[in-house]
Amino acid sequence: MTRPSFRNTSRGGGAKGERDGASIFGSPFSQAQITHLMKTEFSRARRHGIPLSVAVFQVDRLRPLVDLHGSELRDTLRTQIGRLIVESTRSSDFLGSLADDRFVVLMPHTEEASARRVADRLIERFGNLEITVRGQALALGLSAGVASNADTETLFFDTMLSQAEIGLEWAANDGGNVARTFSRERFGREGGVLPASGGEGE
Repeated sequence: MTRPSFRNTSRGGGAKGERDGASIFGSPFSQAQITHLMKTEFSRARRHGIPLSVAVFQVDRLRPLVDLHGSELRDTLRTQIGRLIVESTRSSDFLGSLADDRFVVLMPHTEEASARRVADRLIERFGNLEITVRGQALALGLSAGVASNADTETLFFDTMLSQAEIGLEWAANDGGNVARTFSRERFGREGGVLPASGGEGE
């Protein structure tokens, strides 16, 4: 099978204060590790009254694309998304992997609006990548869901993560290649029910 290739067509560098992605390039925290970090950071944020945000990312319609072009496409996309996330976030942020080829970025000391800007910027930068298979450029999109601890009803870290995952689902349902921030107004309007918390907030 022909190995997918990519080219970054973005002009100019990243945001001021970005870190060099080479230091942790290709090594996001595992799901178990990032879950532990989320629990720790959420408890610390609640204890000290500091903002904490999380964003979950996923390539749109990845499964049928992999079925069509092979698993090497998944590997290429995961590598490039991981690189973009590392280059676009701070050294104090945490990058982890979740099930179903999703990435999660945990952002301590970050308000929800700032986290949304990070998500929007990543989606834009992903759109500047040209991924080709056998000389054919693929039409790809990246979606994101954003949530934070600003909602005083969010008492546990796993609830905040579920809210970001709901935002990701909204982004996909809205056509993909966008970010959506969780809001209780839309959630209630659509009759949603949050999964039961594991009670690990403290």
